[in-house]
Amino acid sequence: MLDVAYDWDRTPLPGSLADFEAKWSLRHQPLDFSGIWRFRALLPFAPDPQIVTVGEGQTLLQQADAVADYVKLDHGKLYLQYEGMNPSGSFKDNGMSAAFTHARMIGAQRAACASTGNTSASLAMYCSVTRLMRAIIFVGSGKIAYGKL
Repeated sequence: MLDVAYDWDRTPLPGSLADFEAKWSLRHQPLDFSGIWRFRALLPFAPDPQIVTVGEGQTLLQQADAVADYVKLDHGKLYLQYEGMNPSGSFKDNGMSAAFTHARMIGAQRAACASTGNTSASLAMYCSVTRLMRAIIFVGSGKIAYGKL
């Protein structure tokens, strides 16, 4: 576990929400298109050349009027993000991008996890696509999520 401590006094304040929204349209810029790293002004731990992204976090927002009814919100006011559209099909890609960025910064050569589904799928995909590290994945017997393998 890492305990992250930012020196917020030395971090420049981002402009506005509109600045982040504008980055979303820059599809030719991988860092600005990433659903994670377009907010990198708020995650000031990695210089841009060290950041690892495969386009994670660019998943659809779906209007959720039935859930809005249940929690007493007006229709059109609640959206849910469909994380199954991430590159590995898992919400774990969001955190894996930050983990691989940190691993690149410290020169890691291998990545390991114990998982039966989402984490192993995400880790294997990042190792395969980026070729930064070799994956070591431990899968418990009889506990496999076959849809992720």
